[in-house]
Amino acid sequence: MGRIYRNQALGVGLVSLGWILIFLDFVVVSSLSYGAFTAINVLVSAMFFYFIDASVLDGRMSDPLLRDTLHWRRIRRWLWAIFAATSVISISLAVYYEIATGGNGSLVPLWVLNGGDSLHVFVVIPTALIALPITAARSRDPFLRRQLAWFAGFAAALAVGGIFSNYLGLPNELATLSEGMGQLVGAFCLYKSARSLTPLNRISLEEATSK
Repeated sequence: MGRIYRNQALGVGLVSLGWILIFLDFVVVSSLSYGAFTAINVLVSAMFFYFIDASVLDGRMSDPLLRDTLHWRRIRRWLWAIFAATSVISISLAVYYEIATGGNGSLVPLWVLNGGDSLHVFVVIPTALIALPITAARSRDPFLRRQLAWFAGFAAALAVGGIFSNYLGLPNELATLSEGMGQLVGAFCLYKSARSLTPLNRISLEEATSK
């Protein structure tokens, strides 16, 4: 089980690193290059998708029946291929409109801003929402089950926040609020996901000093 926990810890670490990259992407890179901004988004999504892939494969090892969830060992290659294709399209769209508009983001079509340059996300998020809960339900490792369930909650929070902020035509204030709430709930779920891999027990001062 050591290898499985190491894989999961690496995956959660990559996703956490991805959040730092996203912050830098929006604060620094977005004002410099639309193409680079999208490329970093793709890199973060690749970290996310790697974790999903590793989790479903590892989850099978903790299933007493060794069930291949959603025939993952066969379809994962197709999903990676679709992810790669949509990533190329996303980056190409971003670079094209950056060149065509001279870097003026206000001239980029709304459909591009609302998802045309993030097609890869439409592969990653649905896969996480479908595959991870099933994998968690089939696992008989309580720590891994909780960790995957919380990570699925992380993906769901990001998806709901993104839908409310980008696709429902809400006023800017409500869109920003919904996205912020989604990120806040997602951050809590990500923390709980990592915490599930390190089950620490509270000890009293007397117990600590006696040791």
